[in-house]
Amino acid sequence: MTNDRRVARLRLTPLLATAALMQVTAIVLYAVNATHPRFGPAWGWLPGIVLMGVTAVACWQTAGTPGLDRVAVRLWRSISMCAALIALGTIGDARQSMVHPERVSQQQHDLPTSICYTAGVVLVIWALLRLPLGGNRSTTTRFVLDALTIGVTVTVFAWYFTVRAIGSGVGQRTTVPMLMLAVLGLIVALALVKVAMTGMGGLEHGTLRWFAAAAILGTVGGGLLPLVVHMPPGLSVSQIFSPATMLCVALAADRQRRAAGQPPRPVRRRLFSVVPYAAVAATDALLLWVSGDSGGIVLVVAAAATVLTTLVAARQIGALRENGRLLHRVDQQLTQLNEYQEELTHRATHDGLTGLANRALFEQSAQDLLGRGEPLCLALVDLDDFKTINDRLGHAVGDAFLAAIAERFRTQLRHGDLAARLGGDEFGLLLPGLTGAEAAAVLGRLNEAMGRPLRAGGHELLARGSIGVAEAWPGATAAELLRRADVAMYAAKDSGKGRFAIYDDALERTHEADQQLGADLRRALDAGEFTLVYQPIVSLPDGAWYGLETLVRWPAGKVGPDTFIPIAERTGLIVPLGSWILRTALAQLAAWDAEFGAAGPRHLGVNVSARQLREPGFAQEVRDALEEFGVRPEQFVVEVTETAVFDGGVALDTLVALKQLGVRVALDDFGTGHSSLGLLRTVPADSLKVDKSFVAGIDGASEEAVIAAAMIQITRGLHLQAVAEGVETAAQAEALCDLGYRFAQGYHFSRPLPPAEVRSRLAESQLARSSMARN
Repeated sequence: MTNDRRVARLRLTPLLATAALMQVTAIVLYAVNATHPRFGPAWGWLPGIVLMGVTAVACWQTAGTPGLDRVAVRLWRSISMCAALIALGTIGDARQSMVHPERVSQQQHDLPTSICYTAGVVLVIWALLRLPLGGNRSTTTRFVLDALTIGVTVTVFAWYFTVRAIGSGVGQRTTVPMLMLAVLGLIVALALVKVAMTGMGGLEHGTLRWFAAAAILGTVGGGLLPLVVHMPPGLSVSQIFSPATMLCVALAADRQRRAAGQPPRPVRRRLFSVVPYAAVAATDALLLWVSGDSGGIVLVVAAAATVLTTLVAARQIGALRENGRLLHRVDQQLTQLNEYQEELTHRATHDGLTGLANRALFEQSAQDLLGRGEPLCLALVDLDDFKTINDRLGHAVGDAFLAAIAERFRTQLRHGDLAARLGGDEFGLLLPGLTGAEAAAVLGRLNEAMGRPLRAGGHELLARGSIGVAEAWPGATAAELLRRADVAMYAAKDSGKGRFAIYDDALERTHEADQQLGADLRRALDAGEFTLVYQPIVSLPDGAWYGLETLVRWPAGKVGPDTFIPIAERTGLIVPLGSWILRTALAQLAAWDAEFGAAGPRHLGVNVSARQLREPGFAQEVRDALEEFGVRPEQFVVEVTETAVFDGGVALDTLVALKQLGVRVALDDFGTGHSSLGLLRTVPADSLKVDKSFVAGIDGASEEAVIAAAMIQITRGLHLQAVAEGVETAAQAEALCDLGYRFAQGYHFSRPLPPAEVRSRLAESQLARSSMARN
């Protein structure tokens, strides 16, 4: 859409209505006085004086319009003062029409009037010449050449009409002022045309057209027409053309005011300037006119010269048009090249899947924002369980999911924020101008929006992300800010899914401790410092061993499993550590089976983390280990927490695969995580291990006792085996037995035992059985 269409539509304002009324009144008064004079000479000037005053006010109001640049404001103020000066000159003409009417019809002015007219025209020319024309040497050269062309043409016409005027009886005193006015008016028109062509000066294109119309009316009507048209005494064509000129200026002012604040229309490249060709055509027309009076050879030569100049001009215009077409093709090629370069730049700085910024642009933008010294927050978003979507629904759905997340970022973030895909399912956000607390409010809304279902690849999916936020500080670098946000993001992930955390010194200390302990764990695993202990699971009420639960210890580190197991999960070390536990426990079970046979443990449980369940090929790893050590699958129990399988996905698929191998599955610490009866229907569990928190008050009338009683009823209904954990006293064991529990474990029966002591107990049990058999 062009700029002209964007400008508000013309509305009849009081100033424009007054100006139009005065123009009509001026025409009516002139027509009446030219046929049957009924009004005094001064009345014919009055509408023009009023219209010029209205124009001066309109131009001054336009100069104060918001959105105009400094150059345009200066020009409109100059035009307003010009209109006031022309009004003063017109008042002088009105006075003279009552004293010397014949001078008015001959365009003769007294000295004060001439000064006002000349000052007004010179003021406009000076204001126009001060407008910037692009600052280009070639533009200036073309302007000078066009000005010289116009000057020569006007001089020829002026000379001719002067001779005719003098020959018709009009004195030199009349012709000289009119010729000066004509020349000055044409210079004004030329300046306006050049401004319109270059698009400079802060003026709107429609405004320039009204200006050009005003200059032409003033030049033709006020300068050249009186030289060829005889006026009756007391009348002047200026009574019509001067108000018409000012009406065009008033319309130009209204147009500029309506266009203020709109973006400028691009300047269309012109193949050639029409000014020199118009001057040549006008001179040829004058030549033919003059030659017509002479006739004969002069007319033939003039006609030939006109035809020759027309052919030369046509040839030149054709060449210019061909050059223009070539330039147009070059422009198209350059445009295509620029678009290609922009596309390459976009590809180099943006992610191809989501269209968001990539890591390189993100880090550079962060560094640029930090260089400004303004508040800035950087956030890292890691999507929770994205791997599950890829594994279960395929990479195509995963890609559509990432694209949908990116679109949600675009709709939720503020203007000026930057979202980037840093790799995989990790995103970065730059939030300029925000402190940590303010960023938390923005990210809270973002997290809420992410929690709403989104459609990807024909599936309704839920998105949750762990978000870490770091706030910039004096002297911060992009790399360090990114590292701190990463620390906060892992802290958010550790505290639960779909949360965010803001970096502080405490998180840093925790992170450093985790990293140090993680390194120590890696070294300990390589050095073989970990050991396994086994806690018996007994039958009730006799307390006979039924199975064993495998527990890992780190004696040399003097750190309990409650501390190092979570760190191993956060650092990913739980995968190799879990593999070592699995193989070591199965090797130990095979050794006991070989030594004690039926007197050995019936079941051996191993705790498996959610991270292990999501590892590709974990079920195959268990199968291979069982075959390697010759352990029957039904002897092996995989113990998992509710949290590890609550969201289903790969973890649940892995449990199903293990169940198909014949491995038993136990839900550990039941009741402390995402407890759900629906979970008991989806997870292929064989046993339910009731958490010790519900056992502690089992021997009294407590809420724990009610829950423990309800759980035994649930397990019976679902045909699951119930195991009570954390039994510390005989009273608790007795109460559990009364409720119907038949299996339990805890310090009341035995603390976790090293392999040697387990072997000793098994040997004692075997010896006791043999003795009883002999007896």
